[in-house]
Amino acid sequence: MVIFFSTFAITFNTFNARNGEFGDDLTVMNISRILQSNSYVTGLGDFTSHCREIGTVNLKFAAFISNDGTSGALSKEELITKNIFNVNFYRNSQGKFLCTNTGVSGAESVSDMLSIDEAAKSTVVSRIFPIAVEDEKVVKPMHLFVVAWK
Repeated sequence: MVIFFSTFAITFNTFNARNGEFGDDLTVMNISRILQSNSYVTGLGDFTSHCREIGTVNLKFAAFISNDGTSGALSKEELITKNIFNVNFYRNSQGKFLCTNTGVSGAESVSDMLSIDEAAKSTVVSRIFPIAVEDEKVVKPMHLFVVAWK
């Protein structure tokens, strides 16, 4: 009987841990779905209005648009060695394309909100999606990054 209940308890605890991770993934996907909309962002105002639709989530997150890797400014080797913590937020004349619930203002990259040391102690989930951004009547290929942690 002891072996049965011990096995049951271990299985249940493992299930709860996996279920929590799955919930975090779903939260990140929901944030992504809202911000990505139809994969076409007409400007900073459009991005900001989608950001307001997210509401309260149980994770800290930073969702942003970046042209790192799409502008041709980085070589293939530089792109491979660049990590999620130092991808720069896209900025145009209206401002930067950043949606976050961390309360950190003035951030230029994820490392300004979450250090690598903090990330090592946290569960970090990230997703990257291709997206098109209209910037001053020019449509540019970019990426939507969503990084969440708890």
